[in-house]
Amino acid sequence: MEEEPSTSSGIKRSLPQELQDEIDKIVLKQPRTTGKTSRFRRGSEKMVGCWCMPTERNILSHQEICCSNFKKKLCYTLSIKHKLETQTFLTHLQKYPKTNKSFLNYEGVNNNKVNHGYRKAKYDYKIKSLLDFSKLFLQSHMAHYTGLDDTCDSSALLGLILNIDQFKPGVKYVADDVRQDIRNPWAHCDLTEWNTVKYLHSFRLMKNLVKDLKLRLNEESQIIGEIEKWEVNGPRFLSGTTYGFELVNEFRQQTRALAEYSQLVATETDSNFINMVNELKKLKSSSSIT
Repeated sequence: MEEEPSTSSGIKRSLPQELQDEIDKIVLKQPRTTGKTSRFRRGSEKMVGCWCMPTERNILSHQEICCSNFKKKLCYTLSIKHKLETQTFLTHLQKYPKTNKSFLNYEGVNNNKVNHGYRKAKYDYKIKSLLDFSKLFLQSHMAHYTGLDDTCDSSALLGLILNIDQFKPGVKYVADDVRQDIRNPWAHCDLTEWNTVKYLHSFRLMKNLVKDLKLRLNEESQIIGEIEKWEVNGPRFLSGTTYGFELVNEFRQQTRALAEYSQLVATETDSNFINMVNELKKLKSSSSIT
């Protein structure tokens, strides 16, 4: 009997073989040269989200560097005071001391929920790394990443900024706007609202987040430049201009990355995953990339 496929985090998923085959086709497709077609002028509002999310991920990769610095200091402080590395069920730190309101979540640490379900007396409460420490501040379904890298998606990174008090209120405010106005609408595949106003608003929010993170000047300039490239060139690409066709390969790579990402982090809810797959297929069809 074949083993049921699973995500990188060990969560079992159930996908019809036909659907799995379609996803594999998107991931494995190679680019080809295509002629100018009016299809580039259709569905432009729906394709905006495809640019916003990869660009946001680029921002958040730098955000994670900033976030890690805060977490290292906080983790060190709490480890000294509360001996996080030797905790047990009886002695583990239950609430974040700064607020004394937020319960720390140990389900995603040391595969606790996977191994023991809700039998929390059996959990391994030892915090052995910055990775484990970061998961304490997130909901269980957001804590499946295996490193402070691409497996730690934008939802988790934004959650860390919002749940750790080390970040200034202004950063939290913009991060919450990015989550509610960009990340969540895209994740739920509700693309009917992606119009020109939301397009411009999304890029403005991402630039504000970069500036509020107070990165090094060269890092900030590099990311802002990347954002503005897509902000300016996105409409040109969709209008079918000559310059737009030079972006076909880059767009294909972004689409493939989204397909690979959907394979990696298929959620427990197959319906949401299927919706994401359908939107990726629409993006692929609209761009004439086969």
